[in-house]
Amino acid sequence: MAAGKNIFEEKTLGKARDIRMLAQLYPYIKTYWMILGLAVALMVAVTALELVIPYITKVTIDRYIVPQDAAVKENHSNPDRHLSVDISDPEIRNIITAHPDIFQIHEKSADISFDDLSKLPQDELARLRKKDIYGVMIMTGYLLITVAASFCFNFLLVVLLEYAGQMIMHDLRLDLFNHIQRLSIHFFTRNPVGRLVTRVTNDTQNMQEMFNSVIIFVIKDLFLVVGITFLLFYIDWRLALAVHAIFPLVFYASYKFAGTSRESYRTLRIKAAQMNSKLAETIGGMKVIQLFGQERSNFDSFKVINHDNYRAGMQQITIFAIFM
Repeated sequence: MAAGKNIFEEKTLGKARDIRMLAQLYPYIKTYWMILGLAVALMVAVTALELVIPYITKVTIDRYIVPQDAAVKENHSNPDRHLSVDISDPEIRNIITAHPDIFQIHEKSADISFDDLSKLPQDELARLRKKDIYGVMIMTGYLLITVAASFCFNFLLVVLLEYAGQMIMHDLRLDLFNHIQRLSIHFFTRNPVGRLVTRVTNDTQNMQEMFNSVIIFVIKDLFLVVGITFLLFYIDWRLALAVHAIFPLVFYASYKFAGTSRESYRTLRIKAAQMNSKLAETIGGMKVIQLFGQERSNFDSFKVINHDNYRAGMQQITIFAIFM
């Protein structure tokens, strides 16, 4: 039992030190600071463009589809919305003359109820709202340009971050491999091959995914949340306060998820290291296992480790599914 505990020391891992771990990556990150700086600038641009898209939709609806300056007249419990048109336009005057019963004429303008717009023929309706249709076309062009720019910037952002992440992990793997070769023989008697392979390959790959995910999702979403908050308070502070009322619950759920998911991931990492170690030792000592007839015993031992790895993976998936 003592030997087993010595082999799988990961069970005694201490508290996670995420900030200190990221600080140790700084020497590798600073080499690519120009690429990362450009990525941050692109991230801000992408966030701004993503905020512009719903704002363009808002302007299109409020200014051209259902204009904000449309008169709203109360009729008991039903508000009657009217569209105001300029009667100085000859085409609009001809339409008003042809349908005097659905227009309310004033000095320089005429009002028509939105409900009565459907009574007009399609060609007259198009002439009546030609400025609105032209405005919608212009805003559609702005929207397409914004979406295309967001796609290009986002594509370049992902490429830069992936390149930086790959190069950082490339340098880290080289240093780690060089460090392993300088360790004493005593170190390799206490650490099985499977664990070392897991550290050099799987763990560094997970660090790369963490590096890219943190930058792409966390920081980008943080910019997006700040931008949305600013726009909400600019448009309607009461609506913004109502939306942000659930933020304490969101922060608490995120805090609990971070701790639970960290523990489940560390458990999964331990089980993966155990499984890799068992597999490497079995292949390396196959002659000894067969010589003493320990195939069944060795299989049962691996079966237990493999099932524990499966349960750890299912636990991690369950935690993620509940949070999402």
